[in-house]
Amino acid sequence: YEHTPRLMATRLLHSLARGTSAGALSSGRRGALSSSSNFPITAAQACTAAGATSRPLDGRRNMSSRILYRSTRGGQEGLQFADAVLQGLGTDKGLLVPQTIPKFEPGEVESWRNQPYEAVAEGVMRKFLSEEDVPTADLRDIIKRSYATFGDKRVTPVEPLIDGLHVLELYHGPTFAFKDVALQFLGNLFEYLLQQRNGMTLTVVGATSGDTGSSAIQGLRGKKGVECFIMYPDGRTSPIQERQMITVLDANIHNIAIGGDFDDCQRIVKELFGDAPFREAHSLAAVNSINWARILAQTVYYVYAYLQVTSPAAAGAAAPKVSFSVPTGNFGDILAGWYAKEMGLPVDQLVVATNENDILHRFWTKGDYSRSSVRQTLSPSMDIQISSNFERFLFHMGGNDTASLAQLMSGFEAGAPLAPSADLLAACRSEMTSERVADDEVLATIADVHARTGGFTLDPHSAIGVAAAKQYLAKTSSASPMICLACAHWAKFAKAVGNAIGEEKLQQMPLPEPLASLHTMPTRVKKLPNTTDTVKSFIAETVAERKRS
Repeated sequence: YEHTPRLMATRLLHSLARGTSAGALSSGRRGALSSSSNFPITAAQACTAAGATSRPLDGRRNMSSRILYRSTRGGQEGLQFADAVLQGLGTDKGLLVPQTIPKFEPGEVESWRNQPYEAVAEGVMRKFLSEEDVPTADLRDIIKRSYATFGDKRVTPVEPLIDGLHVLELYHGPTFAFKDVALQFLGNLFEYLLQQRNGMTLTVVGATSGDTGSSAIQGLRGKKGVECFIMYPDGRTSPIQERQMITVLDANIHNIAIGGDFDDCQRIVKELFGDAPFREAHSLAAVNSINWARILAQTVYYVYAYLQVTSPAAAGAAAPKVSFSVPTGNFGDILAGWYAKEMGLPVDQLVVATNENDILHRFWTKGDYSRSSVRQTLSPSMDIQISSNFERFLFHMGGNDTASLAQLMSGFEAGAPLAPSADLLAACRSEMTSERVADDEVLATIADVHARTGGFTLDPHSAIGVAAAKQYLAKTSSASPMICLACAHWAKFAKAVGNAIGEEKLQQMPLPEPLASLHTMPTRVKKLPNTTDTVKSFIAETVAERKRS
């Protein structure tokens, strides 16, 4: 399924227009026209598809230069993909980003229309992965195993909603949350990379406000050579979110309930990675969206969603555009959408949809990125005041200036407000906009959609995406299709849904398995105070005990 005749014809003609010989093309990356392809074609067929003729090719396609990675704060550069994934966070506390952002070739996105999700995933990921990074056969196997666990064969289907909106259903994975799309892939990728490095082990450390933890656990449980430690704020997730984590009793899974909020958990993770001797002694790896592989995997469903709601452009016409409304907490999901846009996906607008913890909305509307206390809302996975992935976006918007970004972030981490320059703020506003949705609007949106669709039920986070989309569209004349990201299954937040539609209707909606049986299962969790040293000691002692056993 790797490449259709239309794309190969397009690439061939563009190469010929540049004066590239067939021999030069044949020295590129393997796999496009090989006998293992599901679309084996000859060079003559490729040219016929484009209405042209040319000399034959030997079945190989152009390979873009290898993408390397660097830290947003300037302390590292030239990292290969595997090193960036296994390391997770920069040694200078920066986040790892591609040194160059590849572009889709003319006709490339269109060539994936009507292809399965797995084919689109391979095409998008291959833009960042060379054959040397992960050979084609191995990448296909990782993708296939990662998405075989999803309940819908389309993996991330798009469906019509109300008022002309579309909903991108991201909750068909094993934990009923959008994080599964990236973390099923990351778990299999970790396992693959460790197999390439005989004897290497990883200590994966993550923080969760609810969904990342259970998705990471499902992706990493039982993986050889991996110990997984997940921190979550005690009492600040939904009961089902907590049960999804602490009922997993695999020996390599270790849940930690921290006496604080999500920002405390995230701070501890960053401080662990910032301790070089500890990081190196335990081979720490990141599972939060600070890990580049998660952003890469999430970029795929923006492309796939685009292809589901658009039709091919007429000859000579510009490709149609779409907009996305993205419930946003840690900024990883909408950042993936921005990377897709930067690669050339025709995107009209990206809407940052926040709850009452509105630090991002304040930034876009007032230029104010200052901390305030975390407020508990109906959307706990978005109860965040420090959005880690925002650093990546600021880096790119600031012209990839590592020195300026490092200065900006060090001041913020020291407690000062992040003060963007006028140019930086304008650059951010040119790429995205924002809307804020309060809890009463969340409940009203859930009830409205449930009533008008005959029973389709949003969870509180997804309702924020829908409400924000309606707020944005009320202020603009945009005619582009609006796709709202649905982040989780309603059953994970049944109490809030009941408040919206009424307990009587809720009782008529059975919980899907295995969520319905979680309350009957045994649990294991370690409760720890909100200190990095305590967590560090627990990790060291647990890893040592696991090695002895």
